[in-house]
Amino acid sequence: MFIKKKAIILVISMVILASIFSYFFLSYRDSAINKGFPIPLGAKLLNKDDKEMYEEYKWGPASEENGLPLYYLTVIKLWGWDKKSQEGAMTIYEKDGKKLCVISQTDSLFVSPSEED
Repeated sequence: MFIKKKAIILVISMVILASIFSYFFLSYRDSAINKGFPIPLGAKLLNKDDKEMYEEYKWGPASEENGLPLYYLTVIKLWGWDKKSQEGAMTIYEKDGKKLCVISQTDSLFVSPSEED
């Protein structure tokens, strides 16, 4: 009986860990232009400019007043991007020497290369 309880606890723990892993790594895709930056699967690409490397997404959780949700900030960090600076709704992230500007506005997410040094 004791072994069955341990097995059930182990299975439940594995399911929870698999769920967390899939949420943080499988619920996101690479940015359309800026490869390696996570974009939520629920975000709909509205505009992109291949020349300017600019993208605009419609995404409900984005907010100018509150910024990006904590879970998305966690995913950005887990994907290797470090926050370098923030001014209002604009945040600069860096990974491997590449800097991106992310602007969170009400229901919109904008991603483009940063010119900040």
